[in-house]
Amino acid sequence: MAKTYEWMGSRLLTLLCGALVLSMGTTSSLASNVPDDQGALLEIKGTGVSPHSSISLSSGKGQSVVTQADKYGNFVFSKLRYYSFVPLSLKIALPDQSSETIVVGRSVLDIDLDPYGSLVSFSGKISPAGSVVVNVDGIETGSGIAGQGGEFEIQMTAPLELADGTSNIMASIINLGEACCPSMMIPVTPVQLQISSIGITEPQKQVIPDAKKPIYAPPSQNKAGQKKSNKTGTPPSTQPNSKEPVKKSPAPYMILGTSEISVSVDLPIRSEAVTFPDATYDSTWVGGVKQWSDQTRDAIVDQAMMIGAFIDGRSTNASLSLLGKLNARALNNYQPSDTICKFGTLSRSLASSETLLDVNKKVFGEIIFDRNSQAKNTLYGEASRGMIGNLNDFKTKYCEEVDGGNGLAGYCNSAKSTPDLFFNRDVDFTRVFDVPLTLDVNYSDSTLTDQEEMMIALFQNLSLRDPDYGMESGQSLKKQRKTDDFQDLNQILAVRQLVGNTFANQVAMKSKGNGASSSYMQKVLTKLGLTSAESKKLIGDQPSYYAQMEVLTKKLYQDPAFFANLYDTPENVDRQKVAMMAVSLMQERDLLDSLKRKELLLSGLLELKVSHKGAKLNQDGSVADE
Repeated sequence: MAKTYEWMGSRLLTLLCGALVLSMGTTSSLASNVPDDQGALLEIKGTGVSPHSSISLSSGKGQSVVTQADKYGNFVFSKLRYYSFVPLSLKIALPDQSSETIVVGRSVLDIDLDPYGSLVSFSGKISPAGSVVVNVDGIETGSGIAGQGGEFEIQMTAPLELADGTSNIMASIINLGEACCPSMMIPVTPVQLQISSIGITEPQKQVIPDAKKPIYAPPSQNKAGQKKSNKTGTPPSTQPNSKEPVKKSPAPYMILGTSEISVSVDLPIRSEAVTFPDATYDSTWVGGVKQWSDQTRDAIVDQAMMIGAFIDGRSTNASLSLLGKLNARALNNYQPSDTICKFGTLSRSLASSETLLDVNKKVFGEIIFDRNSQAKNTLYGEASRGMIGNLNDFKTKYCEEVDGGNGLAGYCNSAKSTPDLFFNRDVDFTRVFDVPLTLDVNYSDSTLTDQEEMMIALFQNLSLRDPDYGMESGQSLKKQRKTDDFQDLNQILAVRQLVGNTFANQVAMKSKGNGASSSYMQKVLTKLGLTSAESKKLIGDQPSYYAQMEVLTKKLYQDPAFFANLYDTPENVDRQKVAMMAVSLMQERDLLDSLKRKELLLSGLLELKVSHKGAKLNQDGSVADE
């Protein structure tokens, strides 16, 4: 190989540079004086968005391109050409994200690349409390958490130069949404972005030397020792082409513009003509360092992708673990047991049965009051008629010849077909009233049942008093001397009505209800060992208020299954305690009403005793004055 050394003088070098102008939708030509090695291709890949959703990429004013994700949520923007020494600003709009319980609004990312300072800036708006992790070239990593408004900003310095168009940026965006009941923040699928840029260099045509000609021929000199030049005064190797074809943008959505920068530098150049093939260049240490740099860069990029995958997997596993724990806790704490339903179904008809209780109490009290006050058009409206009516009722219903040692033979004329239907029911408190939990009694309708007659006869005998024979015409009560007697009679009626009110309340509590929960209560009794017929006979088809409270406050807790059901979650046990407390409050309310009636009875009895003693003392005092 021929070598020739030649010292050259000062020489003016003019460097022509190009710039990128992103303007989507039109085309332009690249001037021939823009160096090709400053071009770069930008590629943006992403995954994690909603399937078949739209993603937009924009830069500048009105410059945008839209792509659509596939069925797996992956999308890509490719073949976007630009010039790496020009600052680049991109805006990526991600679609809405959703899961089974939450929906997260769209996210907007602003990405600024500054090649002069090798600065990378990420900002934008995501969901509140969302997080963003950015890695540049596998070395520099930055992270940020969005505030209440969803805004965030991350700035980093790239470890490699951006001006040559070589860069690789990884970003992970994790949006959070608020779910209800209980209130918690749940992450959606993370969105992964990879923004990679590769520099473009146009390959130069390799000159293959002719074997017949020398590899290098020094220029001929004249006698004066000066170099010969062509007619134009330009070296052959530096003459421009006659016309260079117009270059078009390889990306359909990019436009290329031009700018010229002239730099004049005087450099002493020592040239040496050396020619060897590319394989020989790759075997030199310079080519080896270049290959080593490429391999190191690829390893760093792969390392960043692995780290990002580990971060993504870790966050996904943590989110799935948290969701699993919350689901298990919800199933454990918010699934009511069958025992809670029993309290609800068994107490379904308590309110309506209590309403019927008040109605029957009032009507039965009126029956007793009309009898005591000998109201007109009643059995005791006439004293003699009332007594005769009671005797006839006894003879036809409640009398049997076997009573009194067969002493009533020939006196009783009760029906022989049902000899035990009314026999002694007018005085048998235990069989008529005490034992049955529900009585076939409803004094609010027009139908008179057998048990209604028995109740009237029983409580009439319990409080029997001879009628006042002076009240038929009322003449004896209008005389002046009978004024005190009339007042005493009203006082006695008031005291007797206190007792009658107690009787009326006891009868009303056992009067039949509306029967809305009868089937459930009969099932409770069958679990205790009774047959269906026995349970129905015990509480009836329409259980009374008294029978329903008997089941809720006593029979329900005699079932062994109730104690077995207490081996449940603490929350269900607390719910059972609340239900039991509610039933206990109703029972205590009934007990309070009973204590009030007892207080009234004791007050009336005390008043009678005090008035009797007082009358005697007043009489003794008046006799002593005389």
